[in-house]
Formats: sequence, C-alpha cells, structure tokens
Amino acid sequence: MPQQPYAAIFPESNEPILILSLNRKQGRIPKGDYGFLELYCTDKGCDCRRVTIFVLNKKMEAKAVIGMGFDPDGPMPGPYLDDFHKQSPFADDLLQYFVDMINGEPDNLEMLHRHYREVRKKVEGKAYRGKPFPKPGSLVRTATKPPDFAESLLDVVKTASASVKRPSPASRKAAARIDRGTEPDLTTFVEAYHAIRENDRYTDHSELQHELRRYLLDNDRFGEELASLLVTCCTASNDEMVEVVLRILFDALEILRVELERKRKGAEPRMEQLQNALAKQVFLECGDAELCAAVSHILLQGRVEVLPVVHEANSHRLMAIAEGADEADLPGENPLENLFDSIREMAGNCPFEALESLLQVLALNPPQMQISLCGEMLVSDNALISDTAALMLLHPSSEVRKGVSALLSANAGSITPETLRRLIISRNWFPEEIRANIDTAISTARRSRIACAPLPKPLAMTIYASPIDGAAAQSFQVIVPDGKGFKSCSILLKRGEGVADAFVVPLAKKRELNEFLAMMNQEGAFIESSSSYLDLRLCHALSDGAVLGKAPNHWLLQVAEILGKDQWKALPFDPLRELDALREELETGSPELLADRSRNKSLRDSAGWCIEHAFAHSWFEDDAEVDSVIKSAFRKKGVARFSRDQTAIDAIFTKILEKRRPAWLERLTLCTLWLKSSRKPPVPWQQMFHLASMLADNKLKLARIPLMEMVANHTLGAHLERMEDEHPVF
Repeated sequence: MPQQPYAAIFPESNEPILILSLNRKQGRIPKGDYGFLELYCTDKGCDCRRVTIFVLNKKMEAKAVIGMGFDPDGPMPGPYLDDFHKQSPFADDLLQYFVDMINGEPDNLEMLHRHYREVRKKVEGKAYRGKPFPKPGSLVRTATKPPDFAESLLDVVKTASASVKRPSPASRKAAARIDRGTEPDLTTFVEAYHAIRENDRYTDHSELQHELRRYLLDNDRFGEELASLLVTCCTASNDEMVEVVLRILFDALEILRVELERKRKGAEPRMEQLQNALAKQVFLECGDAELCAAVSHILLQGRVEVLPVVHEANSHRLMAIAEGADEADLPGENPLENLFDSIREMAGNCPFEALESLLQVLALNPPQMQISLCGEMLVSDNALISDTAALMLLHPSSEVRKGVSALLSANAGSITPETLRRLIISRNWFPEEIRANIDTAISTARRSRIACAPLPKPLAMTIYASPIDGAAAQSFQVIVPDGKGFKSCSILLKRGEGVADAFVVPLAKKRELNEFLAMMNQEGAFIESSSSYLDLRLCHALSDGAVLGKAPNHWLLQVAEILGKDQWKALPFDPLRELDALREELETGSPELLADRSRNKSLRDSAGWCIEHAFAHSWFEDDAEVDSVIKSAFRKKGVARFSRDQTAIDAIFTKILEKRRPAWLERLTLCTLWLKSSRKPPVPWQQMFHLASMLADNKLKLARIPLMEMVANHTLGAHLERMEDEHPVF
C-alpha cells in the first residue's frame, strides 16, 4: 500500500494542515508548533479506508506516527501509534490530542473522510463509491494499542480488495481503443464495437457504452454522423458493418432513453436531432427498404417514442415507391399473400416471428392503416396470416391495440384454436376497455364451437432472476431445453412500465448456454429463483402496465406458451400486505429471527451491502432532481468546504429519499421475496425483511437506517462521478 502525503497528491491545493500550537509545555509535549501531515494509499483498486498521520515539528522531524482506519469495527481501527516508525517520548500525548481533536471537532474527521474520497477519485479516475463513513460525532474514538501487524494486515488487504469489480478482458480491450487523450470520432467506436462483435455475442461492453455516452453528449452532430455512416455502409453493401452501426444506434437510443427518464437537460433535443437525422438520411434520401426496416426494428427494440418526423418520412418514402412503380411491378391479385410469402420465408410458420417481420415494415405507418390491414388479415383463410393479425393485439401502439381488440370482438367466429388460447392467456394483461373486447371475442369463439388449443406440456426450466436494481428494473432468464440445445426466455420488468420487454434467445449448443450463463455470472447479481416468484412478479408487472394503459410485447405471449403459463394475471403489489405475511411466517416458524438481536445485526450488516454484494451496486438515485438538490446544497452559504458533502447527503435524505420512500419500500420488499425464492441467497431474506419493515415505519427517519445512509452516500458519489465524466479535467 504505497502512501503519499495529501499535499503531494494535490500540490495545487492550498488547504492548510491541522496545527497544534503550544505557547508552553503541555503534559510531556514541548512548547512549539506541530503539524499533522496526512498520508493516503495511492494503490489503484485499493479501498483500505485508512489514513496515516505524521506529526511533525518545525524542523520537520516526526514526533509521532499515527495509524487509523475510518471504520471503528474494521481491521486495525485505532487510532494507535504505528510501531513501524520511531516514536518520540511524548508520542502518546500527541496521539491523545489527535483523538480529542477528532472527537471534539467532528469537522476535522469529516475533512479526513473528504480527503480520502478525493484521493480515491484521483487514483481511480472516478468518484468514490465506497460505503458511507460513520457520521462524524456519532461515535467516540479512543486510542488503542498497536495491533498485531501480521494478522491485521491480512484483514486490511481482504477488506481493500473485496469490492474490486473487473470488467471482462474483451470489454477492457475494446474500451482501450478509445483514447481519452485524443478526440475520438464515430469510426473509432465502429472499430471498438466490431472488436466486441468478433469476440463473442455475450460480451459485457459497459465500458464501451460509457465512452459512447460521453461522446454522444459532447457531440452535437452525433445524429448526423451516425445516420450518414449507416447510409454509407448500406450503399457499399457492407452488411457486417451495417449490423455494427445498428448496434451503436441501439446503445445510443438506450442512453438517450435513460437521459429522458431522468429528465436530464438536453436529452430531448438530442433525441430529436438523432431521429431527424434518421428520417432525413435513412428514410428520405437513402430509402433502402432493408435498411429502413432494420432502423424501424431498432427504434421499436429501443423502447423509445418514435417521433412524428420519422413517421412522416416513412410515409413519404412509401408514397414515392407507389407513385414510381410501373403497373407491371404491382403485386398480383392477392398482395397480402405476396407479402406473407416473403415473411414466411424468414419466419417459417411461427406467427410471432411473422409479426416481428411485419412490424419492421409497418410499425411506423399510420395506426388506422395498420388496423385496416389487420382487419383483412383476420378473415384470411391462411392460419399464419390470421394468427399473426390476432397477435397485433400486443402492438406497440395503444391506438392499434384498441382497434385490433374491436376487430377481434367482431370477427372471432373464425379464429383458430391457437388464437383462442392466446386470447384466454392474455385477457388479464390489458386495461378494462380492451379486456371487454377480448371477453366478447372469447364468448363468440366458444359459441362458434371453436375448441381451445391446449397449452404445450410444461418443460423443465431453470429460472434466474436479477434483483430490483436502482432503476426499479428486474430481469428473468428462464432456461428450457429446445431439441438438442436450449433457449432462454428473457423478461424485463420495470416500475412505471410493467413488462418492459420480452424475447427468446436460442442457445443451439451447450457451449452457447455456458457462455450465456457466464455472462449472467459476470453481471453478478442473478440468482437461481423459483417458478412461484416468477409468477408473482409477472402478475405485479402486468398490473402496473394495465394501470398505465400499457401492454407487453407479443414475445411475452410466446414465453407463456413455452413455459406452459396460463395463470399470469394483473394483480397489484401491496408491500405492507407482503410484509405482514412474512412476519406471520416468522412468528410461527422462527420467532427468534424477529428479536432485537437479529434486527440489529441486519442493520449493521446492511451498511456494507452496496460494496459487498452485486445486488445493491446500483442502489442510488440519479436524475435531474437529484442534481438540482446536490448543487443547491453545495452552493449553500455559510457551509465550509469540508462540510459540503455531509450537507449534500442531508439534503438527499430530506428532499429525495424521504419523498421516494414508497418506491424504496417496494424495492426492498420485492428483494426480500427475491432472496426468499432462492436456495442460495447472497444474504438471508430475513435480514432484508428487517430493512423493509423499517422503511414501512414512516415515523423512523431514513437517515437512521445504515442501508439508506449508504444509498445517500452512493447517490452523491454517482453525481460527482458523472459531473467529472461530463466535465473531465485532463
């Protein structure tokens, strides 16, 4: 652990060091001035949370060397006199003065905490995200004897390295292509993304996405550059590079979608600029049918609002094609059959794949046109066409969904048994207006003596579930056999959206399955869960979506069929009801786990969860309101520089976390059930239960809960890191 003085690490800092000035001898300490020089570890990746203090006289002679850890319950906490250095006869007195100084003037201890965070930020190149330091003044520190160094050093090393998270080698190599010392351009990212693509399909490329975000937010011409590059690759018939640039487009849309959700300044005009460029260069000027379909698909996959300018550009493109076509070029007697002949070539006889292909062509067209087309498809004698039309009930557009539900209620006498089964499975996924139309369709089909197709026999499944992350999202990966291989049914749930996404990932060979599982392990937070927990969460998410007038995509219906799930219904989540049920279970089976001893241990342990466990790595708040609160706290008059971090954390509690308490109560309650669903949870579910129960007690201030103190600290750290990232100093 190489150590350097704070003043050497920050030579430009003019902050004075702590001084003890004695006009006369005090105890055994001679008259004179003594400076307390701070030394911190500068080893990259270390989080030892320690400081060494050299007490120097005017001749720069060390009269005491003090070691201290910032965590009183951590290894070698001290403060103590470091045996590895020569100590003066009055070193004990200087140690006691230091102890009195940090106990009697908490601002001095807060300054040491701040200096440690600043050092880690400079060493690591990003804001410090370690667990919160004990609040200065909340604990009384006492001088201790020097520790058994050999034994204690091992503890320090373990603590310092426990939370180091290393990205994949491929991700590091790709991100390394972006030279922070030079100004990158889009072709640099194309090369880096191509390298990731060549490596393997499941490589984590979060570092590369981070660099892309920086470039996107700094470059006002990003949209024009990206659209131009897409057209250039398409014109050159370079399909491989088109796929690479489309992946960059997908990530860019994801970045902007998150910025919009967090109400960041400038996110809306950046999204407009990107979609304007796509409309102009891809849909109007280029007009290549395959490229337009691919971009339409990416826009739908990105779960962003497609702006009118793209819809209009697509309509102009189709009109130009129609006006320029010769009569000989027009389709034959049944254009619908011709359309589906081409789709069948790509999708086989799978209506889910057929709708996916159809959406790429039609989703940007006016809703009424799509509803009219669906009406023709529903009465087709071709089962693939009519089944695909019925699946448009799960169209991305709410207007189309309503129109299709009305068509189904009027034309259900000739639907297929498979469509009837799908209507019965999904009827509870929708708001009342659409559900009423579906019920009419089901009744009509039954009166027409249409037999409901049985669900396929349920398959053996292994369910992996992520925790509820800082964005209130949760993922499921359900692995099932598929012939000689496997497939994963992927589901994304998100608060405020419901079922945000669903899709099926084919895993043709055991090797692909192992790579897929390795990707989940690298992300770090997935645990093997249960079918009952999956069902519970799907019901909660469907309820959220129905209340908001949203519906899942059509792939969730295929997932339900693959897994043999016909019981998913929209059921609202009540955290208080769930906590009461859990408390009753503990009272009956393990009452000792409700005792104060168990509760207090849960509180203590929770202080380290954000560092020690991947499930809590993203537990912090990050949006425009948070930025405003922190900046206001930093600008507050009369607050000393070394106290501003604590002032900001106090503001985060009162103005952010307390207001969002219901969301955190829901998150912790859901995570309690998540832990309970696993045979090998990262922490006992009873511990999370205690934390959730404390959040349910509105009389208890969140600042008294160690886990929430950690959340507040990480919220500040995330803000500082992003400010540094957006305004780097080279």
